[in-house]
Amino acid sequence: METPDATALTQAAINNGNLLLAYDTAISAINEGDASVELRHLIVLALARMGNSEQAMALFHQYGLDSSPDAHHRSIAARILKDAAFGISPTASSARDERKDALLSAYHAYRVIFEESGDAYPGINAASLAFLAGQTDEAVAIAETLLELAEIAEPDNYFDTATQAEALMITGRLDDAQRSLNKAGAMPDANAGARASTNRQLELVGRQAGLDEQAVAALLAPIAPPSVIHFCGHIFLENAETEARLKAAIDAFLDENDVGYAYGALAAGADILIAEAVLARGGELNVIMPFAQEDFIAQSITPAGGSWLKRYEACMAAASSINYATEMHYVGDPDQFGYASKVAMGQAVLRAQYLGRAAKQLAVWDGGNSTGPAGTGADVAAWKSYGGDSHIIDAGAIDRNIAGSKNPDEDLYKRTVAAILFTDFPGFSKLAEASLPAFWNGVMGSMANVLDNYPDQILAQNSWGDALLAVTPDAPCAASLALELQSSLQDFDYALLGMTERSGMRIGVHFGPAYETRDPITGKTTFYGTEVSRAARIEPVTPPGAVFVTEAFAAVLALEAPELYKCRYAGNIEFAKGYGTYPIYQLTYRN
Repeated sequence: METPDATALTQAAINNGNLLLAYDTAISAINEGDASVELRHLIVLALARMGNSEQAMALFHQYGLDSSPDAHHRSIAARILKDAAFGISPTASSARDERKDALLSAYHAYRVIFEESGDAYPGINAASLAFLAGQTDEAVAIAETLLELAEIAEPDNYFDTATQAEALMITGRLDDAQRSLNKAGAMPDANAGARASTNRQLELVGRQAGLDEQAVAALLAPIAPPSVIHFCGHIFLENAETEARLKAAIDAFLDENDVGYAYGALAAGADILIAEAVLARGGELNVIMPFAQEDFIAQSITPAGGSWLKRYEACMAAASSINYATEMHYVGDPDQFGYASKVAMGQAVLRAQYLGRAAKQLAVWDGGNSTGPAGTGADVAAWKSYGGDSHIIDAGAIDRNIAGSKNPDEDLYKRTVAAILFTDFPGFSKLAEASLPAFWNGVMGSMANVLDNYPDQILAQNSWGDALLAVTPDAPCAASLALELQSSLQDFDYALLGMTERSGMRIGVHFGPAYETRDPITGKTTFYGTEVSRAARIEPVTPPGAVFVTEAFAAVLALEAPELYKCRYAGNIEFAKGYGTYPIYQLTYRN
């Protein structure tokens, strides 16, 4: 069988709504010498769909797509303008004029390409943007022109059929639009990525046409992308009758919500039962392990006996991705389980954002509250605390008489789940002796002033040379701190250091469990452990002036402060000192 080329693999990832995989596949092939223009179009498209507009626009020009003969290639810049316009809230009166101007800018960009090419893709975008900006006559005129095109009048693929439906909505023929949407959803190429890319715009068009939220949802139901879930549940002993009852309820939920993507662990019992059901319906299983696999098996699989281990191995083999919240061994810390659950929840939220849907939680739970940071009750409580929708399947009469797992020696040391921030200043070692006081008072002094703004939120802090360590109890606090640290140097006069160009700190941030103790040398509170070491490896690969964060941090931030901060995927990056290659995100403010 012929191996698919990078362009085909990238397109397949986009079709499946896996934009991170699409980016990684494309950038790897380009770095290895693939000269395909279409591959470059796809990587820019993936970045644009992820909301990384700045990088998408930069590559759009770098790759010469602005002069491509392909109208779809040239339309990327207009798409970025459109996304920027959609990002402006229409409910804030002060922003309405700004949003309208942004919509019209994107409209004109698409219209120019449509008039040059006659292609329906820029045409329907021009029509919709004019409609959303209140330019109804122009919108209807373009839509009527599109409906006369042969490929739109008699569509034979998803995008042309969806374009027909959108044009019909703009012209007010909603019943005809509904019939077109029914056909679009049944098209063989109506993949998740395609449905996600059209659903948001059609929703806005429907609202502009005067439909309420419920009517819009009903109209667009045939093209709604598959949903994303975080799943969790109790460990229990195998029992055919119990499993049949639970499986029926699980299947009903998966069918009703058209679940296509699932994120969670794979403990014996409910986890595996849900994973098997997702795989059986052709869904994508994404496993997040809390720690080293052999320890997880000893803690969460073999104590339940039966054939759970065999079933676990089958699910692992069929999983689309397997990630480790931490690669450390189990040290008797229940926070390791709770931390992994939080990372899985955040990854589900991130994936759902790319698909334009809200993630849901599916839990097989007996209703009992967990007394610690781990367990199904704790997972349900955590999900609900973030405003999430949790669907509970009553565990009922399950046998939880699990054999005692093999625990490591009792952990006598305090452990904390926290955000860990490291910084350094590139070029510090080359500063002249006479410049060091200016650095110490200017750069480090500015950073000290920022730290003083968090008197009750920093668990530990230390500095040596140009480096800084700060530990905070949660991801939003660390995000705020990191961005304020960078901002504090915006007006610094680098000429005082003998530097001819502006620089900035390199800041790396991670979130994970670590040991908390009193430093026997300094007498101060400090943190150490595997995840602290991982955090220290991020900063050396961060560009000056930027804040890079791990996927775990990005996932948790997506749960805790999605309205304030944005984590833009930067790619799989090799850490310092041969520590390995990991997915990294760049942290910015949301707007």
